[in-house]
Amino acid sequence: MKFIHPILVSSFLLVVGFAKADETPAPWSLEDCINHALEHNLSIKQQSLNAEYAGNQYTQSRYELYPNLNAGSSHRITRGRTTDQVNLRIVDITSNTTNFYVGSSTPLFEGFARRNTIERNQSDWQAALKDVDRARNDLALNITALYLQILFDKELLEAAKRQYEVVEQQMQRTRRLVDAGSVPQGNYLEMRSLVARESLNITQLENSVALSLLDLAQALDLEVVEGFDIQEPVLDELSGAELVERADVLEYAINNMPQIAASEHRLSSSELDVEIAKGRMLPTLSFEMGWGTNYVSVKDFENPSFGNQFRDNANSYVGLNLAIPVFNRFQARTGVENAHLGVKNARFELDRQKQQLRKEIQQAYADAEAAFRQYLASQTAVESYQESFRYTEKRFDVGLLNPVDYNVAKTELMKAESDFIQAKYSYILRLKILEFYQGNPIEL
Repeated sequence: MKFIHPILVSSFLLVVGFAKADETPAPWSLEDCINHALEHNLSIKQQSLNAEYAGNQYTQSRYELYPNLNAGSSHRITRGRTTDQVNLRIVDITSNTTNFYVGSSTPLFEGFARRNTIERNQSDWQAALKDVDRARNDLALNITALYLQILFDKELLEAAKRQYEVVEQQMQRTRRLVDAGSVPQGNYLEMRSLVARESLNITQLENSVALSLLDLAQALDLEVVEGFDIQEPVLDELSGAELVERADVLEYAINNMPQIAASEHRLSSSELDVEIAKGRMLPTLSFEMGWGTNYVSVKDFENPSFGNQFRDNANSYVGLNLAIPVFNRFQARTGVENAHLGVKNARFELDRQKQQLRKEIQQAYADAEAAFRQYLASQTAVESYQESFRYTEKRFDVGLLNPVDYNVAKTELMKAESDFIQAKYSYILRLKILEFYQGNPIEL
């Protein structure tokens, strides 16, 4: 029995250890991040509610074509004096009157206002749906930029760690040379301070990674950010052939981007506003029909029964209503003029959206070309500085170079690597933006 307790404790600790290991969240891919953001982002949800509201407006405008049907009843108690026509005297009476009615009406002609309103509300609804698509696109691009920023910070951190290992090895070697009396003590002290600076640089870069991860986690609206991390995909070799013709990107974007489609729908809506305003200058004709009856009861008098009065007092009506606008202080004409101004403004907005999209694509293309040129140049620079640094290390190893010159060579190599990494991820981001404008999904 003495051996049972330790065995149980060990088994329990082993199970707990596996459970904690299982609790570690899996790294997120870019696709995971984009899908989660699109599903949980509150701004997207609010934008979707606006689209749903516009859809309800469109549906209701279609219902407005149907006739209405209303029924009601009223009851009135009257007290006061009246003339008794039989006995020719003034008497005090109390009467109860109950009315019942059912009525219906429908427009026959309103200057095509209802039909145009249906088409306008449909255009507004489609524009609202495109606004949702645009918000989703903007969010996806923002998530992609944050994701690539993390990859950039992580790769920069790995480069710094490699530099730290090299410098630490040199510090240990310098220590042995000092102990052997081959180099002065100052060389070791300078190398130790260099190692300290490299350690500080690593700490700063680790903080940058942590802050970049926090930015992405907050963009994803995660409630718990502890343990959040992303996958580090293997990126394809960059050759510059990934860039497509600028005209092809622009043509596709103009024809397919939601911000352009939304502006086109709003232009159609404003053109229909003109037709609606013109319709207010035309006569309107409506049809109505109804049925009603009442029941009257006078206190202290003999009253016919409810059934007889309900039947005998029944009446019905059928009619047409014609309204002809003659003079309404120029309200209709002013409404038409304002609607025309709305059309001009909608055209300006469509042109502005196309102009802005064209500028965004031109800027992204120019940035991509510049980033790729910098990528090639910094790649060559890294190779050159690596070769130079290897030569510097050999000279430092035999005592032909002091720690100060060694630090200068190491710093230049680190800067070249940093420029290379920055150019690479800058090019990838612009490339993904251009691919997105072509209608391709964002993937790494």
